Amino acid sequence: MENLDSTILRTFTKEQQDVVNNVFAYLSNIPNPSSIYNINFSIGVAETLSQISVDYATICAGLIYPFLHRNLISIAEIKQIANTDVANILESIKKIESTRMISKEDQRQNVKNMFIALAKDMRVIITKLAVEQQRLKHINDFSSEDKENYMIQARDIYAPISAMLGIGYIKNSFEEEIFKYFKPNQYKALLNELKDKFEERNNQINITIEKLKKELEPLNINATIYGRQKQISSIFKKLMLKNVSLSGIRDIMAVRILVDTVEQCYTVLGKVHSLYVPMNAFKDYIAHPKENGYQSLHTSVIVENGEPLEIQIRTRDMHLYAEYGFAAHWAYKERRKVNDSDAKLNYIRSVMDLKDKSGDELLEALKVDVYDGKVFVQSPQGKIIELPEDSSPIDFAYKIHTKIGDTCVGAKVNGKIVPLSYKLKNGDIVEIITNQNSKGPSRDWLNFAKTAGARSKINAFFKRSMKDENIKKGKSMLEAYAKDKNIKLADLFVNKYLQELFDKYFLSSIDELYASIGSGTLNANQVVHKLTSIAGITKIKPIQQNNNVQVETINNKLVVKGFENMLTKIAHCCNPIPGDEIVGYISRGKGLTIHKSDCVALKNYETERLINCEWSSNGSGDFVGTILVLAENYIGVMASVTKKLSDSKINILSLKTKNVSKDQQLIKIHISISKKEELYDLILKIKQVPNVLDVTRG
Repeated sequence: MENLDSTILRTFTKEQQDVVNNVFAYLSNIPNPSSIYNINFSIGVAETLSQISVDYATICAGLIYPFLHRNLISIAEIKQIANTDVANILESIKKIESTRMISKEDQRQNVKNMFIALAKDMRVIITKLAVEQQRLKHINDFSSEDKENYMIQARDIYAPISAMLGIGYIKNSFEEEIFKYFKPNQYKALLNELKDKFEERNNQINITIEKLKKELEPLNINATIYGRQKQISSIFKKLMLKNVSLSGIRDIMAVRILVDTVEQCYTVLGKVHSLYVPMNAFKDYIAHPKENGYQSLHTSVIVENGEPLEIQIRTRDMHLYAEYGFAAHWAYKERRKVNDSDAKLNYIRSVMDLKDKSGDELLEALKVDVYDGKVFVQSPQGKIIELPEDSSPIDFAYKIHTKIGDTCVGAKVNGKIVPLSYKLKNGDIVEIITNQNSKGPSRDWLNFAKTAGARSKINAFFKRSMKDENIKKGKSMLEAYAKDKNIKLADLFVNKYLQELFDKYFLSSIDELYASIGSGTLNANQVVHKLTSIAGITKIKPIQQNNNVQVETINNKLVVKGFENMLTKIAHCCNPIPGDEIVGYISRGKGLTIHKSDCVALKNYETERLINCEWSSNGSGDFVGTILVLAENYIGVMASVTKKLSDSKINILSLKTKNVSKDQQLIKIHISISKKEELYDLILKIKQVPNVLDVTRG
């Protein structure tokens, strides 16, 4: 039986070591003829994990994985020989592996995001990466098809996530194999160019490190010095990026020096240049940081073997910022902004890199849920969609396309029918069932649609539907009124007549005219009277055969020309304002009341007491206009509406709101205006406010 290297257990307590050893002993007694997933595979995974200094539960999970992968051990057995924590890590890995990870170029970031979101506990990711690195060593045992699929996953998922977590030696092993697999000819050519001097360069790096340590010691500078020879894949990337030959790459060999202060950085730089001949490649990113905040001194020098060597000098704080701060190296290389989830990953990386970290500190860091508050789900075709936590299939449908949402009649999740209120989980495969004959969304969907986009599109559908219904209703009302008055609409529907009508009422089409009549903003009587007036048609019998009296406002008092000291007032039932077609009703002992000519109250009055009126063009004064606003119950809607009024310098006389449903509110606003055009101009402006569903005149 293979033995478990004692270095794997060096950081654990005696009790924890006993658990790991018991797990290893149990596994060693399970017959496993596999040429790949055997006990040696387990040991390789555990050795990789030990280099990251993970907790003992993660080591146990790494040891057990090959046996669980081949169904040689059950979750129940794992809980018995180890504990629930280990079992949870392995169950999460199985969930990741059971999810389709179809990687397309425009989806790669989402694939990585979902991979991490499925894990939640970062120990799952680290264990999975260690397993995949070990699997990479057996890549030549795979079939051609399996090898192709695996290398695509390595390129699009494993290597980038290793870089995100700062696990350099796992990232490097993947990147090297990826380069070798996808660009075999370039790899061989570059390897042949480099291999003759590989050992010589390693020796040169060691010589330079020892020389620098010796020279810096008398200066009492606390320096950390280390070096590396650039990977073949990294060299190739630089050759392509800079379009140079191999001799033009100055950092095939590189040494990094970490010190305590900025002053020490420049002191070390001076010492380096006194030891080696500098090339014309000095960059001072301390005095002139990069846009992402990165700071360091970079210089290239000629060393003993005659080749260039790059030396980077920075303070330890600069190094921490470069590696783990918002200038995270991986985010910079991916050319994208760092978000909250990235910040959590940076935190995990920083804890993993601490030399004196405690087991509890690491465990706490690794259990951070990087994508808390988000879920990543897939379409049956493998497209990954990011949604807020607790989102439903309705949110998914509208995220795909508005038409998919509007024609949705059901949903399947992971192949099973679910209610549309189902809360989606990470990794779910969501299929939306549609029907082109669907009547559209239900208002109930607003109760479980989580995203603002879905809610907005549902409300927009009802707004459109409401308009279609109003068009039909308004057309019918107009035709019925014209027929009753024995008027042919064809005589009135002449472009120049209609255009004058549209200009007066701020309309843009005949459909808008119908919709306005259907919604009550205008009425058929009013429209027909106006069109006949424009066209000069006089078939409609006036209410009373008399000369129209003129009504004007003087000092905010209504005056009827030709009637001395006549008591006059505005009817509160219809609140007419200048620009409205009006009639007057002469009541007994109460003077003249001015109504809109289409006021429904008029049908209850004595027709002989009605007189035709019109507004005087000389009048001026303030009138009360009423606007009704139907809006969603969103915080800030009221403020946005009143701001529109304030920006238009309109005085609000009163404002009332009431909820008409769980998701909608009605806002009634009385304003001070001088003419009808102002009112309709405001209606148009308020319609543009987000989350406003409809606006009409009260």
